[in-house]
Amino acid sequence: MLKTIIFDLDGTLCDTLDDIRTAINGMLVRLGYKTRTRGELLKFINNGARELVRRSLPKEVQKIEFIVDSALEVYTAEYAKSYCQRTKAFDGIKNLIMELKGRGYKLAVLTNKQHSLASTIIDTVFGKGIFNMVVGQGPYPTKPDPTSTLAIVRATGAKPNLCVMIGDSDVDIKTAQNAQIESIGVCWGYRERELLEETGANHLVERPEEILEIVDTLEARLQAEKDAKKIKKKQK
Repeated sequence: MLKTIIFDLDGTLCDTLDDIRTAINGMLVRLGYKTRTRGELLKFINNGARELVRRSLPKEVQKIEFIVDSALEVYTAEYAKSYCQRTKAFDGIKNLIMELKGRGYKLAVLTNKQHSLASTIIDTVFGKGIFNMVVGQGPYPTKPDPTSTLAIVRATGAKPNLCVMIGDSDVDIKTAQNAQIESIGVCWGYRERELLEETGANHLVERPEEILEIVDTLEARLQAEKDAKKIKKKQK
């Protein structure tokens, strides 16, 4: 049976964009730059805080690393003040998580957000102990590098074929592909359905409850493969 289900955070489990925008615009105001709209920030997220900050700055300074360094420091301070103000789980997500938890799956969060902030958001929104692991930006390369994904797979005692990755972006789908695990793209997040299709998501869902249907299908497929191996072994 499936063992581990890995979720992205921003745009998948939680709508975090309003708090991110508050922090980015606070940073930009402090540095004397023009603020950004929600639509603009949607184009900038998914590759970690540093790239978010870089892309939010005016183009003429985006390649000046010491300016990016300074801006990141300001953003980090601003986000530390705003990150749990309006962040909330998407509709239906909490029910999904509790159902999966009740079925005995190992649940993990893999995000390019700073690890300490990601952990606090998960504990605040869902409660402590619901997820078995939260892995944010820190010891591993950021997604779509598969290193952090495979670390989760090992830590939860699974194998890649017994895992699923769920996310809202092409970065998440590419991460799953790089780790050779099944992917589910969610269409309520920060990227368009078309992009998830083009990237090659194995499955697409419009509502959280549809994830349960896919999990059931994957379980049936794994059982069929197991039965086929038993039959083949007996025939030998």
